[in-house]
Amino acid sequence: MQRRFGMRKGAELLALLVASSLCLSAAIAAQETCPADIDAKCGDAASDGWEGEFFPGITKIRYEGPTSKKPLSYKWYNAEEVILGKKMKDWLRFSVAFWHTFRGTGGDPFGAATKNWPWEDGTNSLAMAKRRMKAHFEFMEKLGVERWCFHDRDIAPDGKTLA
Repeated sequence: MQRRFGMRKGAELLALLVASSLCLSAAIAAQETCPADIDAKCGDAASDGWEGEFFPGITKIRYEGPTSKKPLSYKWYNAEEVILGKKMKDWLRFSVAFWHTFRGTGGDPFGAATKNWPWEDGTNSLAMAKRRMKAHFEFMEKLGVERWCFHDRDIAPDGKTLA
């Protein structure tokens, strides 16, 4: 790390990584999330028959270095690079917040929802929860993120009974 960044302090390195992550987020947001047709891919709400990818055309995002022209690539974050005896992914343990990424609607107390995922069918069914989880784990795999967090009510609908 010292050879690439000189004697930059940890805070400066973190700022670079955050900036490159924001650029990556903007590039992902600029692309279509999923052009799949919910009627053709999901079947009915009672079964989780979604087939194929939720984010088609987006391959696993890899480190390609600061000179990469590919918008969906890591420029500064190299998960496998060893820094002071630990891999970069062990220093910066990123996670996906399930609520904010897959459950929240993008609304706030003063406005309506601003996002809607194509695989959502409007139900609060178990099949919908399973479909949402499949999309979530595909997203994590493509980003190369190993951790996630959630609220208990995010991942499953209320049942009629505790069982």
